[in-house]
Amino acid sequence: MKKTVSSIFLTGILLFTFSQPNGFAEDSTRWRLPEGATARLGKGSITQIAYSPNGEHLAVTGSIGIWLYDTTTYQEVALLTENMGPVSSVAFSPDGKTIVSGSDDGNVRLWDVLTGKHIQTFTNNANRVLSVAFSPDGNIVASGGDDTSEEGPGFGIHLWNVHTGEHLKALEGNNYGTLSVCFSPDGKMLASGGDRSSNNILLLWDVDAGETIETFRRTFKRPERFGSFTSVAFSPDGNIIASASRDKTIRLWSPHTGLLLKTVSGHTEPVTSVIFSPDGKLFISAAADGIRVWDTDTVELIEFLPVPAVSVVFSPNGNTFVSGSSDGIRVWDTHNLELLKTITRDLVPIESVVFSPDGNTIAGGSGNNLHLWDVHAKEHLKTFIGHTDSVRSVVFSPDGNTIASGSEDKTIRLWNTHTSELIKTLIAHTASVRSVVFSPDGNTIASGSEDKTIRLWNTHTGELIKTFKGHVENVNTVAFSPDGNTIASGSGRLVYLGGPEDSGTCVGQEIRLWNSNTGELIKTLTGHTSIVNSVAFSPDGSTIASGSGHWQAYKAVWSVGEEIYLWRTHTGEHIKTLVGHKDVISSVVFSPDGNYIISGDWYHGLYDTSGGAWSGEIRVWDAETGEHLKTLTGHTGGVSSVAFSPDGKVLASGRTDGTILLWDFSTPP
Repeated sequence: MKKTVSSIFLTGILLFTFSQPNGFAEDSTRWRLPEGATARLGKGSITQIAYSPNGEHLAVTGSIGIWLYDTTTYQEVALLTENMGPVSSVAFSPDGKTIVSGSDDGNVRLWDVLTGKHIQTFTNNANRVLSVAFSPDGNIVASGGDDTSEEGPGFGIHLWNVHTGEHLKALEGNNYGTLSVCFSPDGKMLASGGDRSSNNILLLWDVDAGETIETFRRTFKRPERFGSFTSVAFSPDGNIIASASRDKTIRLWSPHTGLLLKTVSGHTEPVTSVIFSPDGKLFISAAADGIRVWDTDTVELIEFLPVPAVSVVFSPNGNTFVSGSSDGIRVWDTHNLELLKTITRDLVPIESVVFSPDGNTIAGGSGNNLHLWDVHAKEHLKTFIGHTDSVRSVVFSPDGNTIASGSEDKTIRLWNTHTSELIKTLIAHTASVRSVVFSPDGNTIASGSEDKTIRLWNTHTGELIKTFKGHVENVNTVAFSPDGNTIASGSGRLVYLGGPEDSGTCVGQEIRLWNSNTGELIKTLTGHTSIVNSVAFSPDGSTIASGSGHWQAYKAVWSVGEEIYLWRTHTGEHIKTLVGHKDVISSVVFSPDGNYIISGDWYHGLYDTSGGAWSGEIRVWDAETGEHLKTLTGHTGGVSSVAFSPDGKVLASGRTDGTILLWDFSTPP
């Protein structure tokens, strides 16, 4: 397909506006960085994909904003973000000049495609906007979301005038929990799909009147219960509505009669996306178990593609379709259903991050996998595949040749850093492994687990050497002293003793010091009022820093106990308490020279975001005085892990949004 003059100009403008002069891959790691950060590794999670009307660009929404891709090169040409938090939905205007997005901060935003600039924000005080759509004439934007608040439910669907920004109406009747909205091809009707909070219903609305079309709504008044409707789509001729559901089905409906035409089964996981081809002959459904291509007329399965996806979209000419999932973006040929292109993105939450001993490589635990990045080239190097559940902790051996990973699958795995080969699997823990660490000489691995034990392993043989017992709750973190003779372990868990109003009781919050050679308990350090999530020794071994905090109540709407304690290692004396974090402290680390303590806190998605705080923070403290020196902000997800490069010049932070940020520490804060 030939590029028009205008599209060439568009690409040029976007490149000029958002790129640096050193090339695509390197430059995109530096786009829209928070102050103090030098690079971003990974591009964040995917929630939805949209094609531009001319088919030359893809908009991909996720945890850090909206990425625009050129479909000729499949390179990034822009990153749209406005400190808005995770973006759940995106759509191009019919003329292709404007993008609308809905985000978790409760706002709807318009963007100029030509310049990438934010044009306007529609604010409706929703908790989250989960779906947006342009009317076929481009004059109206519909937004659906979750309007629940402390005062109760609001209206989940809003209509906006694109040109004036005027709020036209709220569609009453769906209350809240709208997961998907879609205009009919003639623009006269709007279909909306809801979740359990709105009785799992699919509604059809008269756009002008702002009222439900009763015949369609009455179809649902039956004993049969549906799962939440995650996606709705009109066929191009407007005669069919397809709905995807968490009950693992797709349903086809007549918008004219309100009758259910067909229930389509086959998926083994909740269906997250459904879309018709431009000619209406096919529809495609996407789920974690794969992509299914169906014949619209016969409703027969044409092909099953065993590739997980959360979103799928057809190109305007119908020759290709694109799917997005936790491991990347895939472009498919519609006619022969062959895979044409894969764009790998390093996507899912980063639970743990660590530098190699030479400082050239970063390892991160992400989902069930480990990833390696080149620190200098800012490129993804390798993926280590083998764990069957989330990786909670990763660490390099002192010689850099081995990586140990601990996982919720109850195992520790040892990997060859250079070949990605699995060397050994260490099995003995009976619950999730929360923390792993090498001894300074590299001969021993210590692991902490939710089974309340610390276990020592021989690095070379994989043999279990000792098991330390004594903690009464989950062991969340372990650390070796610099001389290797002492192990510090932190524990704690939140338990609920009552009903939904119970705020929870924290138990077992303590730090234990162990003789690593004999297994003898040396001391128990008490004082934290909350779960101990991280412990670290100072480089000279004289001080221990511990970070704590937990979310209160079943709904996790606030946190408590967000403190850093400093302890004297030899006496167990509590030296001082560092306060200031507003959320659960997930990670603490000393700088290599021992002058600073870095702490990260964990953003929780159910927080009230009316204040605009979209994640936790990284705080820099003077290790000697405890003075708070600096706060690093700008994340769109919680800080799950912080780590220093061996020379102390770079700080890496792993985040729940699926990216790692690198911060400049070459000069004192």
